[in-house]
Amino acid sequence: MSSLLEEAHPVEPPSFSSLNLDTSRAPPLPSYQLRRSVAGIETELLIQTFDDRILVIVTQNGKVGCLTQASIPPHTPLPPPTRPTPIPDPTTSSSNSNSNTTSSSSTVASTSRTLSILSILPIPPPSLTLTPLLGSPPSQTLHELYVSQIATLVFWALETSGLPRRNVVVGLSLVKFSTKTEEDDDQDGGFPLELEDDARGAGHGGERERFAGIMEMVSNWNGPETS
Repeated sequence: MSSLLEEAHPVEPPSFSSLNLDTSRAPPLPSYQLRRSVAGIETELLIQTFDDRILVIVTQNGKVGCLTQASIPPHTPLPPPTRPTPIPDPTTSSSNSNSNTTSSSSTVASTSRTLSILSILPIPPPSLTLTPLLGSPPSQTLHELYVSQIATLVFWALETSGLPRRNVVVGLSLVKFSTKTEEDDDQDGGFPLELEDDARGAGHGGERERFAGIMEMVSNWNGPETS
């Protein structure tokens, strides 16, 4: 046995150059990036297109978060969103308003425009299937609500671009708002409790505004760029 070991020769591991892989010709992955302040929190959106799926990352803390795959049958119809109703700009309605009133009106109008998308979002189809891939979200219901709506917007963008439908993998990592009170739970206004304005900190517009702002960011993606 010792003689065999003495006669053995070390084998060098293969290098990438010996594999004749021309990585310089590999096309880059089509990607879309957007960064905005949503409900007072810096929010980043990344959408990358793969041959078999679309990857969507929404983060407010630089993390990928929990990964969930959304899929629907190829021929399930998707109702397109309707056109939003224009909201008048109060800053141009009166030239005699003082600066404080104008600033306050601008803030209200900006929030109203953000929330207006909630009334025109396409409804996720009942056949939508969510498959957890990595991690456990702190609020399963809220996480699924975000993932379902994001995936539906992506499906719609693919359809309007004339591209084949593919699965959507969503990574969601959002900062935590303060906990709602029991009094707030009794005044849900007919809207899902997970999206009620439950933020109490300064500068935070609440879960409902954050949901609307993130969906507005995703809706700006018009589908993969095709050459």
